[in-house]
Amino acid sequence: MRSGIDGVRRFYDLTAQEEDARLFKDRYHQLEFIVTMHYLRKHLPGSGRILDCGAGSGHYAIELAKMGYEVAVFDLSRELLKLARAKFEREGLAERLLAIVQGSSTNLGCFEDSYFDAALCLGPLYHLIEERDRDRTVRELWRVLRPGGVLFVSAISLFGIYGTVVAEFPWELTDERHQEMLERGIHRGKWHEDPRVFPDAYFWKPLDLKAFMEERGFETIEMAACEGVVTHLRESVNSLSEEQWERLKQIVVETSNDPTIIGHSEHFLWIGRKRPR
Repeated sequence: MRSGIDGVRRFYDLTAQEEDARLFKDRYHQLEFIVTMHYLRKHLPGSGRILDCGAGSGHYAIELAKMGYEVAVFDLSRELLKLARAKFEREGLAERLLAIVQGSSTNLGCFEDSYFDAALCLGPLYHLIEERDRDRTVRELWRVLRPGGVLFVSAISLFGIYGTVVAEFPWELTDERHQEMLERGIHRGKWHEDPRVFPDAYFWKPLDLKAFMEERGFETIEMAACEGVVTHLRESVNSLSEEQWERLKQIVVETSNDPTIIGHSEHFLWIGRKRPR
């Protein structure tokens, strides 16, 4: 079955090594990590417990542990969690690992109410095509955060996807099976026979995500574009000289929170704070 939670789990189990390498396979892909780390450093509390929900192979969790935080690692994929555990052991950071749990973001019942000072959700909202599942995920994140706790959410932009379709999958522009994706942001994995092709996914408009989070007990702090002003310019970015690359990183970070470019980026961040009820 290519659709639903099982399809998403199978995809990441099958592609765990590729996903582990994705953020660092070239300069262009590093921008997502660079921008995200900038905002983590900017908005995280000085210390405390952090939930990395949708931690993947643990790239961000490891960085947070190095910064002194206690981290709980949570993901749908068993294979990605194996890679994350190995990273913590290899880096000698196992003592900072609060827990490593396999499960769905729609049920964080293994964690107590108001347990975490901050949380990351850098992937789960990519793949929940049913609103009830997106709702459950956000309400669970609200529950496990302390009042005032900070939440970081990443999304794949619907507008950013248009560029990807034109560059890599132009036939989808006129394929009736993919019109739901172009018009409503819903990509159904069942249209692809290969289990290694992207599974069920939901692509967001920035203002829609902002409203969604605010309706569920959060206040918005900031939003930012991950690839920003150079979205889709992969070959050009990867061909820069070292000096040019260093300058470009500065530009991308400095302009990342400009609201005029957030929706165009392939990935964007929403950062907010839990409001007490």
